[in-house]
Amino acid sequence: MRASGVIALSMFFTLVPVTLLVPGLHELVVTAHGGSTGDAHAFMTVNMIAGMLTVPLSMRVARRTANIRRWVVAALLVDALAFVGMGMAPSMGVLYAFRVLDGAVHLPAVTLVMLAGNRASGTHRGGTLGAVAAAIMIGVAIGSPLGGWLVQRGVALVYGVGATLLVVAAAIAVAIPSLPVPAATSSPRSYSFNRSRLQPWIPLGYAFMDRFSIGVFVSTFTLFLTQVHALSATQRGVLIALFMVPFAILSYPAGRLADRFGWFAPMMIGNVLFGVVFASYGVVPKEWLPVAMLASGVLSALMFTPNLLLISDLAKRGHGEGLFGAFQVAGSLGFLTGPMAGGTLLALLRGGDPVADYRLIFALVGVLEAVVALVAWGSLRALAREVHEGREGSRAAAVTPSPASNAGA
Repeated sequence: MRASGVIALSMFFTLVPVTLLVPGLHELVVTAHGGSTGDAHAFMTVNMIAGMLTVPLSMRVARRTANIRRWVVAALLVDALAFVGMGMAPSMGVLYAFRVLDGAVHLPAVTLVMLAGNRASGTHRGGTLGAVAAAIMIGVAIGSPLGGWLVQRGVALVYGVGATLLVVAAAIAVAIPSLPVPAATSSPRSYSFNRSRLQPWIPLGYAFMDRFSIGVFVSTFTLFLTQVHALSATQRGVLIALFMVPFAILSYPAGRLADRFGWFAPMMIGNVLFGVVFASYGVVPKEWLPVAMLASGVLSALMFTPNLLLISDLAKRGHGEGLFGAFQVAGSLGFLTGPMAGGTLLALLRGGDPVADYRLIFALVGVLEAVVALVAWGSLRALAREVHEGREGSRAAAVTPSPASNAGA
């Protein structure tokens, strides 16, 4: 199997455990340990906070070694032990301790696998990074229904299957080849991105907003479907699937599209139109919500993989592979703050018309998503032109015979 295939497969098995625990939060925290709903929410956040703190450390390791494989394998095996520990935890405190360990090694593992995908991508970076993105989304999409099915058969099964999947991911990661550290990212000076420039902040802003909007989607929008449209859990699940499935399936084609036409147009079109669709959630008739979900999934794929390609281009231009780690931190921060922002806005508005409150929240998030894209338009357009001219120059140099070869002829 090619390196890109190994990396994508390892990423898939690494991501399934992320959402495996979500459907059974009540059973895993409240029922098993007598916790509160606040404890259940904390269970979902402490691991992300731990990962945000440890990702920078993993990036410092990555810039010094071509053998990312051993770190990925080690992190995944420790994560498997954390799942076993959570399953055997005798108290809430021990459960939290193993959950923190889970986050501290899982997000760095995901980041390092993504980094391996970038290093192994060669000339078709969009396709390779698209395959990695597809693996992420398919793993996330499969984890939730699988976790719901498992928790109905026993809490221990959820943790046991999660640990097994992580061991499988580690076994596959053993086949990741040793990949050279790119010259543009190997020195400490070039590794850290220049915070005084706008360009490296743009993909981080996109990552934050994308995950922020998803955080609002899974919390506030789900409440909207329940309270306003009176949809059942099954109906809500179908709508979420209509969002996630095209997102996952189209991530690879979106990467190939970016390879051919560049990342600029897909990112601009995807972000602006996604903002428009998100803003319409509160006014779309219930019968048209499936169409809105499908459109959201297609547009999400159109902007997610090209954003990875943008980060790859910035890394090659001297901003450093550390941008991949910053991308993970920015995305995690967005996913953490999205539900909090949605809940805070609902509490502050508390108008006489709850439908109007939901509509305002969706409109604000959608407009913000589109504005972030439009603000970055000029800077990204200039960078896209530079990247295109650089590639055209490389191709011209590759096909132009050298004077020595002409003389030999």
